[in-house]
Formats: sequence, structure tokens, C-alpha cells
Amino acid sequence: MYLIRSAFIVLILGIFAAGTAFGTTKESFDVRNPANQEINKKCIMCHLKENKSLVLQWENSPHAAAKEGQIACFTCHAAEKGDEMGYMHEGAFIKAILSPSDCGRCHEPETKQMAESHHATAGEIMASLDNMLAEVVGGTPTNKANMASGCWQCHGSVIALKRDKDGSVLRSKTDAPQMDYNTWPNTGIGRINPDGTKGVCIACHSKHSFRASVARQPENCGKCHLGPDHPQKEIYEESKHGIAFFTAQIGGGRNAMNVTKDGKWVLGDDYYTAPTCSTCHMGSFIKLNGSVAPNSHNVGDRISWNLRAPISNKLNRVTFTDGSVTDISGEQPPRSGQKAKTKTYVREGDKLKKVIAEKTIKDVVTWKQRRANMQEVCKSCHGLNQIRNFYSQFDDLINLYNDKFAKPGKALVDELKRDKIWENTGFQHKIGFTWFEVWHHEGRRARMAVAMNAPDYTHWHGMYEIARNFYNEFLPEVQELADHAGQGEKYKKLIADLLAKPEHLWTRTGGSVETMKLINEEQKLRYNQ
Repeated sequence: MYLIRSAFIVLILGIFAAGTAFGTTKESFDVRNPANQEINKKCIMCHLKENKSLVLQWENSPHAAAKEGQIACFTCHAAEKGDEMGYMHEGAFIKAILSPSDCGRCHEPETKQMAESHHATAGEIMASLDNMLAEVVGGTPTNKANMASGCWQCHGSVIALKRDKDGSVLRSKTDAPQMDYNTWPNTGIGRINPDGTKGVCIACHSKHSFRASVARQPENCGKCHLGPDHPQKEIYEESKHGIAFFTAQIGGGRNAMNVTKDGKWVLGDDYYTAPTCSTCHMGSFIKLNGSVAPNSHNVGDRISWNLRAPISNKLNRVTFTDGSVTDISGEQPPRSGQKAKTKTYVREGDKLKKVIAEKTIKDVVTWKQRRANMQEVCKSCHGLNQIRNFYSQFDDLINLYNDKFAKPGKALVDELKRDKIWENTGFQHKIGFTWFEVWHHEGRRARMAVAMNAPDYTHWHGMYEIARNFYNEFLPEVQELADHAGQGEKYKKLIADLLAKPEHLWTRTGGSVETMKLINEEQKLRYNQ
């Protein structure tokens, strides 16, 4: 269908020769309209001189090869008359920045799934310790460079226009709206767009080629999912899954990965050598009964644990009676008909406003159902016993982290806060950074690594560093802070009670005599030392 339905209705009054062409997102989507085709031709001819590589990217895209007719510049960039982002450019009324509402005219299911995903909320990071560290600790009240070039480039900015004192949009000599350079250019996946939508498709589908094959490859996810606090890219590279992918013959052929294939990309049909990020979290696959499981742009549909919080918990997806969707944590899922408080952020001007509301739950996808969704993917390559045993290993490591370090550590932090010893974020003291890195860096690395089969990141980059810093940095800093506040005896007892538990008894002796004997014998045999 080449004429896309739209809520925007404005007529094309003329084309370039008339000099008064007003395109809209409804009329411009008629790709067989001769007037639109003429506009697109002029765009292409001009941009071949100005931005040749951009045009070549598009010429080799699925959009340019669309059977219904070329989906070209004006098709997507046409603006509705009256849109603040719009301006007259060479006789066409256009906008430079697109949002999911534009892509959703053709890709409606994908847009809806994305809007309901955690990716779409990635830009809602204002009230977070991460934001505090970037904007305040690493920035100044007047310089947002660390946010603009760091956090926002992955999480997304609130796209803002420059305005005069009366609130009118400032425009360039060509009448294009002037952008707040702190907020754009930006391709953060949770970007808050001028039309109020959240997300940006080009975070994964690079413009102007827009190929699905780009999003299929782990390097694409690696723009954001890497580094000390969420090294999924590095974890994947260490895993057996990553090894299988990188040693495969990347390219065409079913016995390779076939990532450049146009159209569908189904595990067990189009490829079988290895899974990528999109395979497990989003991808289509052949089910045991021979049917094809659909793909999804909601990357959380198959995730059962929250591995980001200080203490991990299970995740249940709820849909409210008003159609909104959120995650509610807990081993025991909520039930349909229950009421639950939920928060969302809505755009007001160039700011986000938090809205908390009590809503009625309509449907629930429990953490067990989400896990079953992921296990269906696993069954493409693995037997049921192997899958069950893997998840037992996974759960045990998460519970170990929670019970031995995260829960006791958070309990001490909470007690310091109740005693008004720990004030605000705690970053004014060394302990604030120490505790943050225990759960936000080392803790996440261990938990994410066990989820994706990366042993070195599970232990040496994860649990080892958690233990080292918990015992040698965090606990002494708790005591030091309490001593300084005149409450040292109370915390000395709290820490002593903690270390008296069986899992911490090693701190008194460094290990048993029997253990040390075995270690000494092994070192002599192995290293002659």
C-alpha cells in the first residue's frame, strides 16, 4: 500500500516551479505521486553535490529499492504546515529531524513495540546517580558537555530549539530552526523528540541506509552496551556464542550468518551458526512445532532478571487498562485487577515532567513467562536439561551476589542514611564512589557476564573485584564514617555481626589450615616455589 494513512492533512499546493510547495507527511507518503517524485529528484540532484556519500547510502538502501516506489527524501522529511521544526527549503516544506511517529507510518508494529520497551525510556535518566556523576560531579552548572557528548549520546537527549525571550523559535538565514547544540546532533535510543515521542530508530538502523542487517550485528549494540558498567559487547566476545559468531564466515550463505540478507532473518531457517544480541533478545526463530516465532522490538520480552539495580530482582511486565506498559519487580507477580503505582515522564516545553499515577492492571506477563520466552530461543540449539542447568547456574550467581554482598551492603548504607551519617548521594565522601562501583560497575559486570556465559567477566572482572572492594574498601569506610559521626561502636558491632556469618568467616584466618596446605603443595608442584 503506497498511500499511507495519517492524521496530518495538508495539501501540496504546487511543486518547485511554483515555489510554494507545501508537503505534508500524508501527501508525501504517496510515493507514486509525480509531484513528490519530482521533489525527490531535485533533492537527490542537489545533495549529490553537497553530500554525495549520504545519497549513495540511500541509493543502496531498501527504501530506494521499494517495490511500491522509492521512499526518498521528501517522503520522510516533509513537514506538516505549522510544525515548529518545519521550514521552506528550495520550495519544499521539510523538517530535518524525524521521530518514531514518522517511521511508524510504515512500521507500525515495530514502533509500538519499541515505545513499550525499556529502550524508549533510556532518556529518563535525570533523577539518577549516573546523571549526578556526569552533570554535577563531571560538569559545571553552565557546561553540559559531559552530558551532551557522553550520557545523552546513548541514552538520548531532550531535543530542544533555541528561542528568544518571548519563546519564539530562533531561525537561521535559511529559515531553518536553530537547535540547542547540547541536545542535537543526538542518536540516543531514548531520545525525547520535539513531538513528544520517545526513541529514535536510527540508533540501531543507521541513516540513510536503514538496513536491518546493521542491527543484527553485535557491533551495532556495542555503541552503548560496553565499558565498565555494562560490558555486554566484551562479554559476548568472550562467550561461546560470540566465538561462534566471529569465527563464522560473516556474509551470505545459510551455513554462515547471512546477516546481509534482505527481508526476514529467522534462526533455524536463514542461519544457524550462532546467535547475536538481536537473536536472543529480539529475533525470529523456528519453534519446536515448526512454526515461526515473530521478532519483537521490545528487547525486554525475554528478560526475567533486572541485572542493573543494586539488588537484582525478577521482572514482570504489566499492561494497564489504559494501554500503558511497565515493569513491576518481584518474585510474586502482580495480578490482573490489582492497582499499582506507575511513573512516566511527559514532555513540557523542553523539560520532562514526572507523572505518578495509580492504575488498574489488565494483563501480566510474569517473569516465568518471560524466561520461557527466552528458553524457546535456547531450544533452537540446546537440549532442555542443558537450558535448565544453565538457568540454575545463572540464578545461583545472582543469589550469591545479592545475599553475600548487595543486601548486606545496602543495609549498611540505609542505616547510615537513617542515622544521618550518609547525606544525599554520598559522593562527597569516598564511600559514595566505592559503594556505587561495587553494585553499578563490578556487580553489573558479574551479573551480566553470568547471563551471557563469560567466565572471566563473571569472576575476575566481577565477583573478585566486588569482594576485594567490599572487604578492603567499603566496610572500613563505613566504620570510618561512623567513627567520625560519633557512632563508631554501633557500626563496629554491625560489621562484626556481618563478618561472623559463615560466608564471611574466612576474613578472620585467611582460610583453613587444610586449604593452605593444599595450595602450598600445588604451588610447589606447578611453579617449584
